[in-house]
Amino acid sequence: MTEKENVSLKSGYFRPEEKPFIDKMSDLLLRTQTMYIPQLTDFLNLREQLILNNLVNKYDDLYVHYFGGFEGAERVRGIIAPDYFVPKESDFKISMFEIRYPEKFADLHHGQILGALTGSGVERDHFGDIITDGENWQFFVFEQMKSFISEQVQKIGPYKVHLSQKKFSELLLPKDDSHDEVINVHSLRIDTVVATTYDLSRQTAKTLVEHGKVQMNWVVNKNASSFISINDTLSVRGYGRVRVNDVMGKSKGNKYILFVNIINK
Repeated sequence: MTEKENVSLKSGYFRPEEKPFIDKMSDLLLRTQTMYIPQLTDFLNLREQLILNNLVNKYDDLYVHYFGGFEGAERVRGIIAPDYFVPKESDFKISMFEIRYPEKFADLHHGQILGALTGSGVERDHFGDIITDGENWQFFVFEQMKSFISEQVQKIGPYKVHLSQKKFSELLLPKDDSHDEVINVHSLRIDTVVATTYDLSRQTAKTLVEHGKVQMNWVVNKNASSFISINDTLSVRGYGRVRVNDVMGKSKGNKYILFVNIINK
């Protein structure tokens, strides 16, 4: 095991490119500790939640609460607060919208909706999960962005849509098309994990990465030799998404044993 791969297994390992996020969260933690005022974060992905948890653990009197609109949400907002503070759902300032569209003629998918939201000018960390029950779609966004979203998003792909704000009690029962799997990989490099997950050649996986078709934690990563860590999510255009839930050690054949969650396209 190389030194890089060894540190990538540790939950407390942070990458250089994560420093801006770490600095931002450290500032919120310091503000909370000095002012005793709860601080609300943007929507955080699983990797960012892991980082924030590591940072919060250094403070004896602070705690972070998470909520993303429903129990089990992947992207959530955090409230960093003194340990005695108990937040309400309304404190997270999240709005939920349902997308009304011509179901008989349209077939929406996650990528189209994501593209419409980001294309409207909304930053990715300002909205949360996009969920479906197989027919209907809902998504979560900053409460203060709800008027802007309603006005700006009137088409998704070629289809005209209408966004209808809903209460959390009107949540769809999300359809989960993912499955858990244990895979063995020679290396923790991105291209190796992509190749093994989707049964591709190493060269094909490397080309996908170098051509900007692979995102790590929703940011394009063109460095095929980058190493994955626990709670990293790789999105591979045209193939799907894989989340690394755990690195379970090494096999007798000296391969890394990964417990992953896979969503095919």
